[in-house]
Amino acid sequence: MSENRWEGIDEFIAVAECSQFTAAAERLGVSSSHISRQIVRLEERLQTRLLYRSTRRVTLTEAGQTFLQHCQRLQDGREEALRAVGDLTTEPKGMLRMTCAVAYGERFIVPLVTRLWDFTLN
Repeated sequence: MSENRWEGIDEFIAVAECSQFTAAAERLGVSSSHISRQIVRLEERLQTRLLYRSTRRVTLTEAGQTFLQHCQRLQDGREEALRAVGDLTTEPKGMLRMTCAVAYGERFIVPLVTRLWDFTLN
């Protein structure tokens, strides 16, 4: 069985934080029926009820509160990991140290570094 272990977690967090399926759907840019299906699948996978549902409001069960705390940390960690990798693939950062003869540096290196500097500012 090849299920996505992350499936439903973002939806669950959004519902828990918004206390409504409709608001969670708006936050994630999906339909409220999608949110509902994901929550049902998640609860089935975990074999526990995470949310109390009424016509006006959604509240967390005890299991839902515990699960939410862990899921928020997972979500934060996932975002941090994505940012960290993204930072590695962006523009070079840091100090550049070069050693060469003064005449060579003035004639060839300084013009190159100046052009590179001007390019990165634009």
